[in-house]
Amino acid sequence: MINAKPGRALAAALALASAGLPAQAEARQDISRAAAKAMPRLQSSMNGNDCNGVLKIISPLVARKDFGTLEPLLQGPILLSATICEGQANKLDAALGHARMLTALPGAADIAWRLRYAVELDSKRDSDAVATLEMIQKQAPSAFGSIPDDWIFALVNRLDARQDDPAYRRLLVLATDPAFPPAINDAGFSRLRLPLARLLAKEGDKESAAAQVAAIREADLLRQASLDPHLRSYLPADFDLRAAYERQAADLEQRSIARPGRLALPIDLAATQRVLGQADKALATLQAARPDGVLAKQFSDRDERLNWWWDGLARTYEQLGRYGEAVEAYRTAIAGGEKGRPNVSQTINLAYLHVRFGHPREALALLAPFAQQAGAGASPYGVMEMRLAHACAAQALALDDLAATDLAYAQAHPEDHPEALTDMQMCMGRFDDAAASMIARLGDPDRQVDALGQLSEYRPLPTGVPPGLFDPGLTALRARADVQAAIARAGGTRKFDVLPATL
Repeated sequence: MINAKPGRALAAALALASAGLPAQAEARQDISRAAAKAMPRLQSSMNGNDCNGVLKIISPLVARKDFGTLEPLLQGPILLSATICEGQANKLDAALGHARMLTALPGAADIAWRLRYAVELDSKRDSDAVATLEMIQKQAPSAFGSIPDDWIFALVNRLDARQDDPAYRRLLVLATDPAFPPAINDAGFSRLRLPLARLLAKEGDKESAAAQVAAIREADLLRQASLDPHLRSYLPADFDLRAAYERQAADLEQRSIARPGRLALPIDLAATQRVLGQADKALATLQAARPDGVLAKQFSDRDERLNWWWDGLARTYEQLGRYGEAVEAYRTAIAGGEKGRPNVSQTINLAYLHVRFGHPREALALLAPFAQQAGAGASPYGVMEMRLAHACAAQALALDDLAATDLAYAQAHPEDHPEALTDMQMCMGRFDDAAASMIARLGDPDRQVDALGQLSEYRPLPTGVPPGLFDPGLTALRARADVQAAIARAGGTRKFDVLPATL
């Protein structure tokens, strides 16, 4: 996360510092003269990306007892260079020390806060990283513009595995603050209201937990809250998920108009319309935002969202029963790759489409290159999804040995994706095993909401759309007394007047 290239801000700072040195020399001759002598070489080394040279130049300077007597204008470029190059050299303790000195200077630049947070994140100083975000919120909120949201979510994800850590709660409180700058433009931060509400409910702070649930606007989060044993009581007894999705669609329509440069908004709007069963509207929404031709340069997030526009288009065709056009949309996404690597996400989704519409051989052929390369760079979760699609295709062709190989892998890696194991067992007709894994999920506080959501009932599928791959298995599990008892212990399922969000 630490970039060794100087960039315009550092180059300008070095030049300004060089120009300011003679005026400082009278007051602080020794350190100022040393800095004056070093600055041109420092600037040259940074411009040449020579971090070894940089550290040789500045290490004696920053180690001096009188270094702190330099004006902040002169300290800044030196500390900035030290932090960057020490970070690149994996000298994270030294880099962090200098980053903290840098942010302590009056009027510290945004890049200083970015570097400090990056070093703390890279060195897994999670509590310190949260403290830095809290300081930025109070002292330098503009610095959030230099910190990618992904870096903040990386900290959230890491702390999510240690929910008893006080830093986790502090981060959730910070990120759900209405004044938190990154949250203003990224609705993803509002998803953190759900885990915060759970923590508050477990702590017995019912009023604060209820306030967090009341502030949630995203329909799928409300769906999860309505199934959560700790949170469902904070929603009305007659909670209407369809109405929540209708409100969400109206909000996304307005936001799409207000921010026409964001491709993510029409993609999300179309997904919401599909859940409402409005595939025709979803198709019109996506076609109006088609990110090519005259609109190719309109969207600031086009590069990161383009695959997902095609993915949404394919899912919309799927809901309309237009298999051939869905295939073409997925293939277009696959041809574009995924972040410079082979496309995994849409490859898996296309494989599911093939199997659903009765073309399992096409699914096996599509997945063959990935199967031969053990996942070809997919995440552990992605490998499980790929194995699941492969197993369902193999089972449909009565290739029992091939499907059994995928099942053996899933059984050996259940923690990578517990739902995929249950789904694979259902796909292969192993309902006793599927019931056992589903019951285990229903009994696990971290997994029961997803299990209850999967077992809940939704609107009938549109005419012409084949059942989902796991629909017959879920129907069989719902009818079992042992699964029904586990559902009751977990708080119960619901009937939702919407389509599953996966379609």
